[in-house]
Amino acid sequence: MALKWFYVAIVTVAMLSANHSCIEIVRKRQRPSIQTLALTVKPLNESFSAYVLVFLGPSDTEVEFNGDTLEVTKENRDKFEALIVNNNDNMDRRITLKSKSKGETITIYPNFNYNFLTKTRFIENTCQVMIEKDAMGEHTKYTASVLSFADREDLENLSKYFIANIRDKSGALVQLTTRHPNQTENVGTYYKYLNTNYSGRKTDSRTYYSATLHHPEIEADGITVESLGFVLYVSSSDYYGKDMTINRSWYYQIV
Repeated sequence: MALKWFYVAIVTVAMLSANHSCIEIVRKRQRPSIQTLALTVKPLNESFSAYVLVFLGPSDTEVEFNGDTLEVTKENRDKFEALIVNNNDNMDRRITLKSKSKGETITIYPNFNYNFLTKTRFIENTCQVMIEKDAMGEHTKYTASVLSFADREDLENLSKYFIANIRDKSGALVQLTTRHPNQTENVGTYYKYLNTNYSGRKTDSRTYYSATLHHPEIEADGITVESLGFVLYVSSSDYYGKDMTINRSWYYQIV
């Protein structure tokens, strides 16, 4: 009898283990590895302006600019300065900082104010982001928690969300982001492959976001998940004001 109950116990434990989730820390709680410290604009003449960007980043951080001139110098082990000359007619100016080793990308769109200005406060630098992965057999759930004690006014301009690019059988690429709980558009189609949710208000110091991949539906419909990441997005409606940036984002690549 004792051996029988011992056997039943082993089978029960095995069944529970098969259905048990496995939580993995994808990104420990920390601030961004790439941080913008200062952005200065200097008018050169009526047609050109210079941007001076000072930032922290890993040694493999790459800087790109879709304008005229870019020169990057290393001030010390993890501090860089980028000198950028831009034609004022370039309305789609974009500065990109990217580190493959950390899986992080920062994108900055400077505004259209060419007066001598310097910006040194960047709310995204205050955010501590942790991401967990919960493998649950047919589903994989990613949870991001964001902690920031920035001013309420700054938090109003900060959005946080998961973003995924998926490709269907036809080859069409579809972008999905964390949806509002009341959103119904496309929920019955593409969101059956990636279910998203969040808790907390925008101005809370701690907020939680989740994204769950449903593998049976993905495989059955021939869906390919091209990428999955988490975003901190800062926006401004003052295109010609003193904010120095129209918008900027920090992106962490998960898949």
